[in-house]
Amino acid sequence: MTGLMLGALFAAGTVLLVNVLRKPRLSMADQISPYVGMGSVKSQNLTQRTLVTINELLTTRSWSPWSKNQDIAKWLRQSESEFTLTGFRRKQLVYAGYSMLLSITWTLLRVSSGKGLSLVLAISLIAAAFIGGGWYAKWSLASQANKRRLSIEEQLPAVLDLLAFAVSAGEPVLLALRRISKSCTGPLITELGKVVNSVNSGDGLVTALNQMSNQIESQPLTRATHSLELALERGTPLVQVLRAQAADARAHQVRMLMILAGHKETSMMLPVVFLILPMIVAVALYPGMIALQVL
Repeated sequence: MTGLMLGALFAAGTVLLVNVLRKPRLSMADQISPYVGMGSVKSQNLTQRTLVTINELLTTRSWSPWSKNQDIAKWLRQSESEFTLTGFRRKQLVYAGYSMLLSITWTLLRVSSGKGLSLVLAISLIAAAFIGGGWYAKWSLASQANKRRLSIEEQLPAVLDLLAFAVSAGEPVLLALRRISKSCTGPLITELGKVVNSVNSGDGLVTALNQMSNQIESQPLTRATHSLELALERGTPLVQVLRAQAADARAHQVRMLMILAGHKETSMMLPVVFLILPMIVAVALYPGMIALQVL
């Protein structure tokens, strides 16, 4: 069984290597299409078809473990990652390759040590390691995006108060945003700086704010930008609207903390039950145990 598994892996690698090295035959339409600006379906060898199939299964389905390109692009924007979509897909492949290499190494060490391992289990383990490595990269990106979104929500009330103070002093909204973006720091300040740059490039203020809120996908930020848009369109006093949105953002933070505390109730009891309570019992019983030993 061990020789069969190793032979199957060697044969699969040989077939893929030969298909990579062998140059596929291109038709006349494929050869001239780059020069005439017309697209055509190029001939693909076995390796290319295999990679396309794997990519479709992992990245283009609704149930794909590596998520669709739209979700990855959204998380890259929300986390302010330096990776492009193509670069992050390469990173996923690197993580998947390392994970698969570790699983292959473990499998070979187990087989060489004389312990039995079925072929189906070995192949399943290697495939699961490959998928799990790419999934970990996706999960890490989604976590970074979520942390940055939470940081934006935490900074939102203070920024709205600063904006209300600047507007009450007589500054227009755009100048107030520019002043805040230059004098403060933080993830929300970075987003407001992008809004100011978009307005300087010719976009409308409301359009730039809506684009920012749609990209961040934060409920308090969306409510604040929508209220600011309505105030600008209808002539409502901006100071009252901004202060009301700041209070609403703080109330949202309180609600999220209460929800988080409810979810963490069991985990918060673990240190009490398994660490603090045993120490209290030990401290209470130790003097009596010493006294009994003396007697």
